[in-house]
Amino acid sequence: MMELPTSLIEHTIHRGSIIHSYGFTDIDHGKFFVVIGVSDNCLVGFFFINSAINRMIFGKQRLLDMQYPMRQADYPFLRYDSFLCATNIMTIEKSALAADIAGGTASIVGEMQAAHLSEMLSAARNSDLFTDFEKATFLSE
Repeated sequence: MMELPTSLIEHTIHRGSIIHSYGFTDIDHGKFFVVIGVSDNCLVGFFFINSAINRMIFGKQRLLDMQYPMRQADYPFLRYDSFLCATNIMTIEKSALAADIAGGTASIVGEMQAAHLSEMLSAARNSDLFTDFEKATFLSE
């Protein structure tokens, strides 16, 4: 099997890409996440997909409002209905993510459906959970 250079892989990482990765040292299992934006200096912003809503946010309505449902019927790589936790923008260098994909610890598994992505981005742009900088860097149109 021919390996793609990381520079080519970087071009496949864009808003809406859904990636599965084992590359998070503080998490003991593979995680799905959705790319929500890429900055000018190639920093990828993303939200994790979780199998359930973290019980620690119950009672915190503005955090609950940013739990976007992802149905397994729409995203067949999910084992069950899940939630995109759009409360905190995580980041990773695009080159590091491409290297993880090239090395086999991460893979692009799909794309967030356009209507779902648009709805989630609209909610995030209107949320006070994100700074103006985060909105301009990762959530702009």
